[in-house]
Amino acid sequence: MDGAWVVGGRFVLLDRIGAGATSRVRRAYDRVERRYCAAKLVRCDGRTSVLRVVREQALRLAHPHVVTPYASCMAGEDVLLAMDLVSGGSLETLLGDYGRLPPEYAAEVLDQMLAALGRIHRAGIVHRDVKPANLLLEPSPVGAPHVRLADFGIALGDDDVRFTTTGFAVGTPGYLAPEVLDRDRPGPRQDLYAAGMVGWRMLTGAGDPAPRQRIGERPAGVPPMLWTVLSHLCDPDPARRFASADAARRALAPHRSDLRFPALTVDGEPLQIFDHLGAPPAHAR
Repeated sequence: MDGAWVVGGRFVLLDRIGAGATSRVRRAYDRVERRYCAAKLVRCDGRTSVLRVVREQALRLAHPHVVTPYASCMAGEDVLLAMDLVSGGSLETLLGDYGRLPPEYAAEVLDQMLAALGRIHRAGIVHRDVKPANLLLEPSPVGAPHVRLADFGIALGDDDVRFTTTGFAVGTPGYLAPEVLDRDRPGPRQDLYAAGMVGWRMLTGAGDPAPRQRIGERPAGVPPMLWTVLSHLCDPDPARRFASADAARRALAPHRSDLRFPALTVDGEPLQIFDHLGAPPAHAR
């Protein structure tokens, strides 16, 4: 359905802004809070899908770099999860537009990503699918980036409940830590490995990494110590990675001090994050 309709007497569902294997995302107007939001409609075809929805509802974490549901209701055979509307596209979009990012800018994005991971890890959650497409951006035409970690659909908690078929590695292949590919139990250091691979993409401008890929030689213009931080995050041995996201942030801190705005790409182009959604369609509030 493409027109606007009301769910739960509260959410006016508008244009479609995204879709996944088991969900659709629409822009919506929340009549209670009187603001626009992202309404994620999750299919509940079986027990696995229902558990995933319950997990997402439980993951409301108050943090400026995390996107989780703030309200929910039934929508026919689906469950609607209302979340903040983040309209600047994703890091995947930004990399597609600009390619390799300036080292200081990449360090800032990496720091915000690690801040989000630190928060969810302290809550006993492993995200398991950290990648550029799941890092949403607030619009920022001239200033600093503001990153929001999203999509907790395959997260794993301390109760060890899984939300996908048992026996398969879960996540996106190039961002999966080697120990996960070897069927070890996922843990926070899996997310640190994925964060490191996201950093590798930002600093190299390359596409998605291959499974078990090494980060290789330091690109020209990347500070040696920043590349060292990345090499620790991406170490194939989890014991040699940082002990926590907070420890990685402490090692990264010196590399964020030189960031100036507007940031320029390696080609001298101003790096800008625009609103990708535009004005909402007309509707009756």
